Amino acid sequence: MKSCLAFFTVPLLTLWPLPVLACAITLDLPDVVFPLEKMNSGAVCSVAEVVNDYTTYQLVPSVQVPIQKPLYDFLLDHPALTSNAVRFYRFGGYVVKEVSATVFTGEDREGGEATVTLLYQDTTRRVYHLRGSQRGYFIPITGTGIVMLNYHPTMGTDGRESVETRVTVFARLDNRFLANLVKLVRPILQRLINNKLTKGVKTVNRLTEFLAQEPEKVRRDADQFAIDAGQAQTFRALLLPSAKKGG
Repeated sequence: MKSCLAFFTVPLLTLWPLPVLACAITLDLPDVVFPLEKMNSGAVCSVAEVVNDYTTYQLVPSVQVPIQKPLYDFLLDHPALTSNAVRFYRFGGYVVKEVSATVFTGEDREGGEATVTLLYQDTTRRVYHLRGSQRGYFIPITGTGIVMLNYHPTMGTDGRESVETRVTVFARLDNRFLANLVKLVRPILQRLINNKLTKGVKTVNRLTEFLAQEPEKVRRDADQFAIDAGQAQTFRALLLPSAKKGG
């Protein structure tokens, strides 16, 4: 009897179409191009969940940061060190803790908290997923976000290398009533949400300006904000070309 059941079951399983776990991104924004063909399926689904039903969207104008790309890569790769340096030089108060090489948590001491996951990176792009909350308003705000950072080295008119960065940010609020309210009451609430999501990147840009202006001071201070001696040594070595250029 079991063999008979197997005889009929196997062909049925073969003919019946199995579900395909795939996510499609439906986005009518020609200026926004995600590297979907290079991302794994889980990462694509994380992006689709936000951008297919986003509450706010912003394409931040390009910004030039006056350091060389290897140093900028290092700051992105070591968010805890970067947040330590931001606080050490009083450019901001946000605190970052690294959970793993691709996951870290952060809070800005203004009621904002988030878990950030690096979904994808290559030499000129990074895509992050954020799951966060904001306290201090009449109702708690929770939601998810996608931040895409595009950056590449460029040469300034003074002959010094810098990095041109462009940030694209999407936010999706959990509360549907609040999401509809944000879409209705433009642009005040949208600006508030977008500023929260881009605040970290803008603060890092301020830090890079200081690194370019005071490379020798920063090299002396590195032990004060680096996680360990090895990290401080690598940071100093990457900062050295800026010091020579600035001299």
